Amino acid sequence: MTLSRRGWGLAGLLWLLLALAQEPGLTVADTKHDLTANPWGFLTQALSPWTDVFPLGQLQNQAYGYLFPQGLFFALLDPVPDWLTQRLWWALLLFLAFAGAVRLLEATGTGSRVSRLVAGVLFALGPRILTTLGAISSEAWTVALVPWIMLPVVRVLLPGPAHGPATRPTSRRLAAAGLGSAMVVLCLGAVNAVATLAAVVPAVLWWLAQGVFATAGGAGSAAEAAQRRRTAWRFAAWWVPGGVLACFWWVGPLLVLGRYSPPFTDYIEASGLTTHWFNLGEVLRGATSWTAFLSTERQAGFAVATEAVFVAATVAVALLGLAGLAGARGRMPFAGSWLVVLGVGLAVFGVAATPFSPVAEQVQGFLDGAGAPLRNLHKFDALVHLPLVAGVAHLLGGLTVPRDAASWRHPEKNRPVVVTTAVVLVVAAATAPAWSGRLVPQDGYRAVPSSWQQAADWLNDPAHGADDTRTMILPEARSARQTWGNTRDEPAQALLDVPWVVRDAVPLVPPEAIRGLDGLQREFAAEGASGANPALADALLQQGVGYLLVRTDLARAADTPGARVVLNTLTRSAAADGFTEVADFGGGDIRIFRVDGQVDGQADGQAGAGGPSGTRVVGAGDLEVTAGGPEVLPRLAAADAAAGHGPRDRILVQDVPDGLTGAAGPVGRTPETVTDTPALREHNYGNVTGAESDIRAADDARSTRNPVRDYPTGLADSDLTQVRERGGRVTASSSAADPTSLNGAEPYSGPSAAVDGVGETAWRPGTGSPVNQTLTLELDRPRSQMSLSARTPGSPLRVQVTTYLDDETVASTTTLVPGYREADTTVRPVVLPSGEADRVELRIVGSWGDAGLSEVTLTELDSGRDVTPRRDIVVPATDHTPRRWVLGQEVYEFEMRRTITVPGSGPVPVTVTSDRCAAGRQTVSTVDGVPVACGDRVLLDPGEHEVRSRDRWVSLDVQDSAAGGTGTDGGDRVVVTSTAVNPGRAAELEGTALAPVTVNGWQQGWVVPAGAAAGMSDTEIASAVDVRFTATDTYQRWLGVGLVGALVLLAAWLFAWWPGRRTPGERLEAEGPGGRVGPSGRVLVGAGMLALCAGIAGFPGVVVGAVTTALVVGVPAALRRLPERSAASRGVRALCRLTRPVALAMLLGGAGAVLMVRGPWGGDYAGYSWVTQLLFLGCVVATVCGATGGGRAGRS
Repeated sequence: MTLSRRGWGLAGLLWLLLALAQEPGLTVADTKHDLTANPWGFLTQALSPWTDVFPLGQLQNQAYGYLFPQGLFFALLDPVPDWLTQRLWWALLLFLAFAGAVRLLEATGTGSRVSRLVAGVLFALGPRILTTLGAISSEAWTVALVPWIMLPVVRVLLPGPAHGPATRPTSRRLAAAGLGSAMVVLCLGAVNAVATLAAVVPAVLWWLAQGVFATAGGAGSAAEAAQRRRTAWRFAAWWVPGGVLACFWWVGPLLVLGRYSPPFTDYIEASGLTTHWFNLGEVLRGATSWTAFLSTERQAGFAVATEAVFVAATVAVALLGLAGLAGARGRMPFAGSWLVVLGVGLAVFGVAATPFSPVAEQVQGFLDGAGAPLRNLHKFDALVHLPLVAGVAHLLGGLTVPRDAASWRHPEKNRPVVVTTAVVLVVAAATAPAWSGRLVPQDGYRAVPSSWQQAADWLNDPAHGADDTRTMILPEARSARQTWGNTRDEPAQALLDVPWVVRDAVPLVPPEAIRGLDGLQREFAAEGASGANPALADALLQQGVGYLLVRTDLARAADTPGARVVLNTLTRSAAADGFTEVADFGGGDIRIFRVDGQVDGQADGQAGAGGPSGTRVVGAGDLEVTAGGPEVLPRLAAADAAAGHGPRDRILVQDVPDGLTGAAGPVGRTPETVTDTPALREHNYGNVTGAESDIRAADDARSTRNPVRDYPTGLADSDLTQVRERGGRVTASSSAADPTSLNGAEPYSGPSAAVDGVGETAWRPGTGSPVNQTLTLELDRPRSQMSLSARTPGSPLRVQVTTYLDDETVASTTTLVPGYREADTTVRPVVLPSGEADRVELRIVGSWGDAGLSEVTLTELDSGRDVTPRRDIVVPATDHTPRRWVLGQEVYEFEMRRTITVPGSGPVPVTVTSDRCAAGRQTVSTVDGVPVACGDRVLLDPGEHEVRSRDRWVSLDVQDSAAGGTGTDGGDRVVVTSTAVNPGRAAELEGTALAPVTVNGWQQGWVVPAGAAAGMSDTEIASAVDVRFTATDTYQRWLGVGLVGALVLLAAWLFAWWPGRRTPGERLEAEGPGGRVGPSGRVLVGAGMLALCAGIAGFPGVVVGAVTTALVVGVPAALRRLPERSAASRGVRALCRLTRPVALAMLLGGAGAVLMVRGPWGGDYAGYSWVTQLLFLGCVVATVCGATGGGRAGRS
């Protein structure tokens, strides 16, 4: 035994003290805010899959996974201070990780007592746990239990004594081992199913290597190998059923989630990001979690990822582990099995690493498609880290710590002192983020301010009616990061019992609902009275929002427009009449407003026509058929109000079901209103402000990596408003309109802005230096003798103009482009060098301020014709003339440009109105270049027409066209709810099943057929409709059966384990190191190593693998062929010492380590270098050669 009971107790106390030393008194944002704020309420909610309370109604994402053990732990300790409960959980996690690693190394006979303790510390405080413990400990928990899952597997498959027959494990022992390992799997929980899977893989690989595929060469005699194979299958007969019982309780809920949940994995991190740091240097040292490189709030993780001292320390630990595996202190016990685990781990990471792996593109495509749940491959880190710490334990097994003072006074004369000191320094540096108090993320808090509880209590009070509507939390924010602390989840989430909604990074609702939410959020950020929407209250009520909670405590890092602009809209703008402040808490920190608007023409401050939870009933014929996206609803509400019409529900063209009938007949798919939404844009899902690009062409290059360009609406790209290029193409190396720009996208600064004829807009380069950024004009055909004119939005700009023909340079010249701030504003065209050209490139070579290009114009000198490529923004045409076109710029463009198409064969008279007109001001708009005024009558001939405006929206109302809707409808009726659509929901009215329908682009509706509710009022219908989530019974029954299965597993394990828990003579450690790999095994190892090299680094990897193997194997072979005392033999002998597996591995790995330390992330990153990748690959190959006896392992 490595430690006595007293020693284990002392170890547990030390881990507890380490956890308590991390910012005592501060609660941090770890995994879920509810775990500390309201654990029992959270677990109660997790017993049902669907909740109407959470934003827009949603399936809870793997909330069931918290039921055991993490959620139960926090619930049982609910009376304890929140921060202390967190630290106790961390202490338990760290102790289990440490103890599990130590016990596993004991069982395999690896290392000495001291070296196993060192390895246990390195495992518990490895980069994986350091980067996740304080921020998402649920992932660290699964890593901590990996050794405990493996331990029973290792014990039952231990080889027999070196000089005696192998003992045949009893059935009871096998049952105890198999069910014991399954019990640990049960304790993994199911917060993340992939993390749970990743924790089991090392044990499965060990079972395969040591049991199922045991060979005489690796397991001793053929008889013992056969017995081990039989033992492995007998063990599996208990292990597999036990694993099924352990996982059964969460598999069913996971299937329900997968069946009915929106595809939110399309809108979160892409595989190009999650695999970005999968070079071998980072993989070996354990820094594979992408969040550590980007999230500065995770102090320990960011330090490990980016600071050179921690890069050096963690690489050193990895190299020590590889040296141990390579046999630096003699052959390591079970080296072959550890290599299998390590090899699979390297393959998992390596094949996804760009630019090194030849299959990385295909693997990343899989991870962005069918394999999306596996996208965060860093959860498989234990496959690499655990074998390496085992190697450290083996390497340090011979370490002797001098105990006499004289040795320490003269370390230069005592090698063990130097080695011990070096080991202590490496371990201390590698674990420094923990003992220096940086495990906790930044912005911890002592308590959630009482104002939040007071606000929640006010809303929860039934007297205020918030349970009959939905409360919107404003302003929007990527996450809840407040000035008083970071909770990540909304503080109100654990406090509210009434429906609420907030726009955060990625709401777990359908993409159409997110679009609708974004449309509302933009209305609150409209600056000043001229930008406010006077019908905003109506739009909110239409979408089920009856209260607004405005918080003023968000930190700037939360990615938010801020409370000031929201409060200005609610209290001082044209929209203010629709809102009444009803409460404030904390001296104005939290203010609550009631929404006073209209729904279906009725004043109703609580969201609907008499129904529960915002439910209302409308006639099917009263639904306005609209060509647009859900984000356009507030604009249409404003246009309705400006035209004197009341609020109206809408059904988008793509959502009109077959058979829907109004009083006047079937509801068709011909739109009454045509809008310019949805538009083809690129969206940065990581932001909530500045997240949308300018309107793009379908073949424009993308700057984001997600598989989906923008939140989809069910329409094809051809049905979206988009750029249509005319006369050629305009492209740019980057632009400030890209959603990946550091300060958010500026939609008026894209390539289109350079050629839109608007002096106030300009193409601006993206984040970084503008020098060498390019704007390229590709012509529709070669032209000669052209002149170029352009302006800059600020100071003059030095530009190199180069012409090309068929990708060959024709000529180049440099010019100074004047800026608008110059006294002389005359534009002087520059005559381009003679010669035909089909492409003109403008490259910025010098900038003195706001770099950009505006009003770029190419003119053909001979004809004087403007040959500049143009980018028109075209609204999809319709087959029939709509009642109106409503065009707008909720995403600010400075000047809106839209091309609409008038169908038919005759002219269509339209009347112009806009938001400025509604406010009593004059519109700033043109139709086909002709200025128009409010109320002007314009005759539009069939064909295309360009509308330009600096108003927020413009409506072209077709004259003599009555507004749709019948007022009283004798056809079908539609029950409209304030929750998002979901295929798992069903509704009945007095036993009659109702067909689902989508209203307003995202809201769940139900069709009540004509006559099905005869004699019932709308209020009675709304109250009588029974809506349910169809899979609730399945979900809850599965949890119940899973609980029974878990109890059966526990009872069976206790029954098998209890009688034999103190059986004398049970072997807990390996008796010997195990045999060497035989010739056939070496062939398999060689083939596997070759495949690994090819998968990780392609042909260069194969070359490095072959050369390294040749050095390790070929040099001693050459030495044997040379005369013993020849000069050549002496040279080869010297080379032989350098090509010992351990020496060569350390030589190559050390060179790679130097490059990594000199180029950490944040500077000239060495991880991008092929040299670094191949050096570490050679290090791994040399390690494999040493571990399998392919060279002279020996001491180095």
